Amino acid sequence: MTAAWDVTVHRDLAEADLDTDRWDALFGARSFYSATPWLRHAQATAATAPYYFTAAQDDGEPSAALPAYPLDATTPYVFCSPGRVTAAIHERLTGKAADWPAALMPALACGGRNPSHTKAGVSTDLPPQQQREALHELVAAAEHTAWQADLEAVSFLYVDEDDTLLRQVLTSRQYTALPGQTAYSLKVPADGRFDTYLARFPSRHRVKIRKEVRVLAEAGVTYCTQPLTDELIEQIAPLETALYAKHGTPADPGAFLAVLRSVATNAEPAARVTTAHLDGELAGFVLTFTHGGQLYARQGGFDYAAKGRLPLYFGLVYYELLRLAMAEGLTHIHYSTGSDEVKMSRGCTPVRQFAYVKARREHVASRLAELGAREPHRESA
Repeated sequence: MTAAWDVTVHRDLAEADLDTDRWDALFGARSFYSATPWLRHAQATAATAPYYFTAAQDDGEPSAALPAYPLDATTPYVFCSPGRVTAAIHERLTGKAADWPAALMPALACGGRNPSHTKAGVSTDLPPQQQREALHELVAAAEHTAWQADLEAVSFLYVDEDDTLLRQVLTSRQYTALPGQTAYSLKVPADGRFDTYLARFPSRHRVKIRKEVRVLAEAGVTYCTQPLTDELIEQIAPLETALYAKHGTPADPGAFLAVLRSVATNAEPAARVTTAHLDGELAGFVLTFTHGGQLYARQGGFDYAAKGRLPLYFGLVYYELLRLAMAEGLTHIHYSTGSDEVKMSRGCTPVRQFAYVKARREHVASRLAELGAREPHRESA
């Protein structure tokens, strides 16, 4: 008979039952946003303390883990809000706006505070059935905690299609699966050769990429990868503000500075910045994290007046990061969600995702079920 699982809940990562290496090892691939460097940053910037759930058998070392974040309707992390995400999915599926998803807030957002690869961690040393039991107990504990705190929903908003075990557990606990986003990853050539990357494309596209690389070199564009320092933060923050302005999105420069300073304090040494320079002047940046032999591209910005028509975005965010990843023997670059066509055009592989949501109130759960039934290609968990 399988031993019972003992689930522990903490509100401070430093007090959780696992050392950082053990916690991180439980989450596997595509898991930086559930790993301790990012969790330290997310905790430092959380309005309400997160929850950290761990599960162990027979008073042993924890074998499963789950981070979770209580969010209210005013949260600035809109892509982690089940209310906002469900409303966006509703409009995409029906062509109409809806007010009822607001009833999903406040909520407990599980698996990492980031719109990318929602994860629950479990030891692969366990037999599959015990892995399933451990995750079941973690999810049950998250729900119990949410209902006790008078939250209206529990969500896992970016579950990868191939995360079969977590999807099975969520289905068994009556979560509604909604058609979510698509995340993108670029596989790094194992032989470290740019030509191997180019070989993935048709001839005409190879010519285009080579031309972009040549144009950037002839323009004197150079690159530099360095730690995220206070001095560098002051230099790059205006470039991110410019990116938001270009797309007509309101931005708070002070908030950008606060986020970057928290990342520098809490997520080092995983956090680095790769910058592009034109005539010796800063023209663009991308913030990345290195974790588990993989690279994660997080956020960036450009001096649009300086870059003009140069393909600086592709040179920095794709070709230079690829060169960096090859030099360091990394296996993948993860680009999160959005900009589907651009990412596909540079060789990224899509990973379909599902948004799993469970409502506390029956009338809201019914609305969720109706919305979930609109998805024409139901998952087979």
